[in-house]
Amino acid sequence: MTRSEEYRHLAQKVRDRATREQSPLQKAEWEHLAACYVQLAKQTEESDQVDPICDPIIGTEFNRPIQ
Repeated sequence: MTRSEEYRHLAQKVRDRATREQSPLQKAEWEHLAACYVQLAKQTEESDQVDPICDPIIGTEFNRPIQ
C-alpha cells in the first residue's frame, strides 16, 4: 500500500467514526480530520511526481517535474 493509499484508508476510517458520533461538534472534528488525510494523500501523490533530489532548501531549482 502506498503512502497515499494509507492516508485515504485512514480518511475512510475517520469518516466511518464520524458517522457514529453523537456530538455534532465531535462529528465535525472527525470530518475535518478526514479532510486533512485526503489533503495529505493528494500532497503525497503530487510529491511523487517531483524530483526528490531537487530540494528547494538544498538546490536552486524548485519542484522540477520528473522527466
